[in-house]
Amino acid sequence: MLWIHPIIQLWATMMGFYVLFLAWQRVKVLHFKGKGKFEWKKHAFWGRIVIVVWLAGLVLGKLAVQNHWDMTGIFINHSQGAMFMTPLMLVGYLTGSYMDRHKQKRTWLPVVHGVNNLVLLGVALYQFYTGYFIIVNFML
Repeated sequence: MLWIHPIIQLWATMMGFYVLFLAWQRVKVLHFKGKGKFEWKKHAFWGRIVIVVWLAGLVLGKLAVQNHWDMTGIFINHSQGAMFMTPLMLVGYLTGSYMDRHKQKRTWLPVVHGVNNLVLLGVALYQFYTGYFIIVNFML
């Protein structure tokens, strides 16, 4: 059970960068006069999947640590990163879902959504960093 958490979180983070790539096509066209096609449906679909998998992975990680080591606060930096990600995931999911359901020209909501999700990916990379040391020191 311990290995399920890092595997699905790594996959979700890699897919998060794919979602960022899809979003970059939109930013490039709108702000830098570049060429490209924004694949809205793919961006919205995979964005939702990434956030749902991150949330599921958070729960699985907590359960795995509880079941294997009989405690949940053992990896404080990694745990705090997950708690920091939680509201960011909710904001990303809710703003993205709202924009997907109510398509119209917007100014600030896409900026809030994009900056939030960039920070979210940054924290996910921090989680990768702290998780790597957990794997090396406690699982191998």
